[in-house]
Amino acid sequence: MTTVLLGLGSYAGPRAEAALLAHVAHHDAEVRRAVAGGLGTPLDSTELSEAAIEALLVLMTDVDAAVRRAACRSAGQGRDLDPVLAEAMAALLDDTDRQVQVIAVYGLALHDDERCVEAARRLGPPQPGYPDAEDYRHAVWRYEWRRDGR
Repeated sequence: MTTVLLGLGSYAGPRAEAALLAHVAHHDAEVRRAVAGGLGTPLDSTELSEAAIEALLVLMTDVDAAVRRAACRSAGQGRDLDPVLAEAMAALLDDTDRQVQVIAVYGLALHDDERCVEAARRLGPPQPGYPDAEDYRHAVWRYEWRRDGR
């Protein structure tokens, strides 16, 4: 089922979304992770449906860190970040999982949210062995560059 749900994530439309949403509360964390990963903003749209936003809010508080990572990544990838999702991402800046924090910083930086700056400072430099996975500093630098009108 996970493979099918991962595949659905590459299709925009209400039928694909409905199939994903049906598994938000699935008992298997891998299935929930696939749902979270599939609920990102379709390329031809600027916003998520209300049902997708609600599902991402639930998944961003999941007990499994991999599910929270996927949900946060999906929330931050759209062109327009819903204010409710921005607040949920900001709450993840204090998550117990460093990678969730990194994804939240990156997503907020992409959407010009000032909270990314202090959160990036708290994270410090990328962890050894993970420089690419933790490339949030560049996104924060670009945000600061835009903010300061350079």
